[in-house]
Amino acid sequence: MWNFNSPKISYGRDSLEVLENFSEKKALIITDEALSSLKYDELVSKIFEKSETILVKPKEPSKEEAVELSEKIREKEPEILVALGGGSVIDLVKAARILSEVDIEPEEITPFTNLEELGFKGRSYFVAIPTTSGTGSEVTWAIVLRDEREKRKIIMANEKAIPDLAVVDPIFVEKLPRKLVVSTGFDALSHAIEAFLSTFSNPFSDALSVKAIEIILKNFEKSYEGNLEAREKMHISATIAGLAFSNSQVGLVHALSHAFGATFDISHGESVAAFLHPVLEFYKKKGVGRLDELSKYVGVDILKEVGRLSERFGVKKIFEFDFEGKINEIVKKAMEDSCIVTAPLIPEEEDLKNLLEEIACMREKS
Repeated sequence: MWNFNSPKISYGRDSLEVLENFSEKKALIITDEALSSLKYDELVSKIFEKSETILVKPKEPSKEEAVELSEKIREKEPEILVALGGGSVIDLVKAARILSEVDIEPEEITPFTNLEELGFKGRSYFVAIPTTSGTGSEVTWAIVLRDEREKRKIIMANEKAIPDLAVVDPIFVEKLPRKLVVSTGFDALSHAIEAFLSTFSNPFSDALSVKAIEIILKNFEKSYEGNLEAREKMHISATIAGLAFSNSQVGLVHALSHAFGATFDISHGESVAAFLHPVLEFYKKKGVGRLDELSKYVGVDILKEVGRLSERFGVKKIFEFDFEGKINEIVKKAMEDSCIVTAPLIPEEEDLKNLLEEIACMREKS
């Protein structure tokens, strides 16, 4: 038996107005300092009669920060909990909301943990408002936190982590810096592609994957150039891709990017962007047939198109520094990453070492 999971989604221009239905509720808004400087939090707080805002650092969150925020949520007892930000803010609030009600370690938030039996009731109505167009975190059950001590990323998932409402309003991405347009665009593209290639793919996720890819390929470069209509479409496509992979899962691109990003403190979007094309080339060499099937559905050669975009935006620049001494560490972390389980093929450690060595050799030749 399969289940399809999704929050309620309000999208498009002025979709933020849906929050007026909760204006009399006590709201707690969590956002980061950079977004607050743009006064995005004020767009949300003015809707509520009673609200308070907590600012967090604009970086990928740690499990310690999730525990700290959970204590504040427990103290404030909000009726409406709003996560306003990119995937980092939304993931942080996802974890903190669960930890505010259930006394467990963050690592214990798994697909197999019955949080209701442990006392989780979802006391706060959870609203996620994405301010980037990539992670899809506003509609997924996944959470990614950093483990500072072990320099690794903790990948968690549970149905209770899914927000109750996702508000996908393009007003929050109109001023998105070009660098983030690129990294988040590749993140959304990788979600859609990996969801289709996943061993857990299904008719629902396939349909969402194909549509998300079509929208992204038509609008990525226009969005980068500042076209606001294209940027709105990219924003919606990221949510569609999020629905796809949340109901299918991702694979080797994410396993490697989690490992590489944690080892070198590189953002998730940049790592995913850099690894997407090399991994797809690896799949092609290994005879993963679903890649050709996806190209037929979309109407373009996916491998060639991703390669073109990778060159266009120079996303492989993160490989320019010397990482050869860390290859074994990256491989070990990638092989232990839960995302690798649903890859269209599970590589041997030697496969990943060879792949990373090839990337290193290409850097030396360029």
